[in-house]
Amino acid sequence: MKIAFLSNYTNDLIVRSVKKRLETERIDGDVYISGYNQYIQEILGESTPFYNFNPELVFLSIDLNELLHDVFRKDFRHVDFEKVVPDRLAALFDRIAVLHRKLPDATLFLDNFSVDSGTAFGTMEYNSPHSVIPVMNKVNAELHSFALSRSYVRIIDVESLIRRYGEERLFDRRMHYVSKCKWSFFGIEKLSGLYLAHIKAYKGIRKKCIVVDLDNTLWGGIAGQDGIENIVLSSDGPGKAYYDFQKSIERLYHSGILLAVCSKNNDRDALEVMRNHPHMVLRPDRFTVMKINWERKDRNIREIAQELNIGLDSIVFLDDSDFERNLVLSQLPGVEAPALPEDPAYFADFLNTLENFNFHELTTDDFDRNKNYRVQAEREKSKSSFDTVEEYYRSLQMQVQIKPADDFSLPRIVQLINKTNQFNLTTRRYSEADIRRFMSNGHYHVLYLSLADRFGDNGIVGTAILTVRDSKLYIDSFILSCRVIGRTVETALLSYIYNFARDKSIEQIIGECIPTPKNEPCRNMYPVHGFDKAGENCWQLSTDKIIACPEWIEMKAE
Repeated sequence: MKIAFLSNYTNDLIVRSVKKRLETERIDGDVYISGYNQYIQEILGESTPFYNFNPELVFLSIDLNELLHDVFRKDFRHVDFEKVVPDRLAALFDRIAVLHRKLPDATLFLDNFSVDSGTAFGTMEYNSPHSVIPVMNKVNAELHSFALSRSYVRIIDVESLIRRYGEERLFDRRMHYVSKCKWSFFGIEKLSGLYLAHIKAYKGIRKKCIVVDLDNTLWGGIAGQDGIENIVLSSDGPGKAYYDFQKSIERLYHSGILLAVCSKNNDRDALEVMRNHPHMVLRPDRFTVMKINWERKDRNIREIAQELNIGLDSIVFLDDSDFERNLVLSQLPGVEAPALPEDPAYFADFLNTLENFNFHELTTDDFDRNKNYRVQAEREKSKSSFDTVEEYYRSLQMQVQIKPADDFSLPRIVQLINKTNQFNLTTRRYSEADIRRFMSNGHYHVLYLSLADRFGDNGIVGTAILTVRDSKLYIDSFILSCRVIGRTVETALLSYIYNFARDKSIEQIIGECIPTPKNEPCRNMYPVHGFDKAGENCWQLSTDKIIACPEWIEMKAE
């Protein structure tokens, strides 16, 4: 992944910090840094090193104080901020349009604006026509509208970062005068962390599940000793800290993060609090799995991962006990187990600053994820009532629909490509721009698969990227959500691809299976379906053979 950083101030130390963070996260990143305040020349030039670098991501950081430095030096009585600032913004938008025309597949990350306290007019702000901050607020609102109407633009909320930590900690005026960079070493770390969060959101790198303790974590006190009436949990006073923490977790739940309980407790005592306490936000129905027992927590968390069919590295474990947290870290290295603050008053703020749950936009599948996992549990429960797996499959009344990718399905397709590890035959990661390019290229065919059954609609659970070269059909990517592994959906998708090839008089289908530490569930897919070995990680099938859709799946294809 190629990442370019343009700015109107010196950003070398910031970019260096980003590179270190990428290495720590094991994210491959080739980085380009423009010279000091060279962003206009880089964008407007023709064969600049910037365009020759051909970045996938462009970070454009414009310090409003630098952008308007000539205006701020003038006698403010003769400056019309309401006119000057929008004019400068319009010029910036024009340059962004040029950049997009020259790099149509790149995604642009643009810092929003803030005004340094030394530039603002103190008590005159909001009370005088010379106010600067209200103009800045309007500019940020315009920036927001600009980004919403352009899928290739993302806004980085630097203003909120400054509000959270303050100028005194984030800025070092000495650095500004010496190197034309106002950020302190602390500020550089925080800003580079924010940039990393956006890179991870772009790549779909985020945790899937929060496993949470109960006593002294979701509420104050011990349910089995103190009783429900003495638990510290309320909508006011000290107990509101726990209430707000639960509300913050619930917000992540609504964005598609799975919740699970892992608590050493008597289940009767814990469930009484969860069901009956008047200020409990996270009732039992919010949790996909609950392990309330006296077993070791690392063992319980391993079972939770198995039941949800997710990797241990998809889990964040929240527990007030350093002993339990360190035990989990030592036994389950993939699990993230950050130390909660000692004071529960800071629990909610702490959760909101974690970089584990990064989104740029949410899909229908995100909103429905918790419901889908609960429905999946019902499916598994019903499975035991059948003598054969075929009878179980028939009972599900599965309906598969396969369509070419479109604007509606695109966000979910990109999400599957970048998040799915288990049933992903090549683990090639593609951006939204990449998929749009494939969709507009007549040699590529991007498909998505949705699944419904008698328990409900699973939504889009699969995707495939096909390309035709030299009268052969190549399967570039073949991906299924872990929720539908073991239901023969892959056979239905392969059957569609087979018929697609036959309809185009293609005689050979070529597929790859590139082994990774996580994609063991799909490694035998090609040989099981009659493909012959054709080289390392390569399989081929003559279309003289037949791949039939399972008779228990109703195919609805377009």
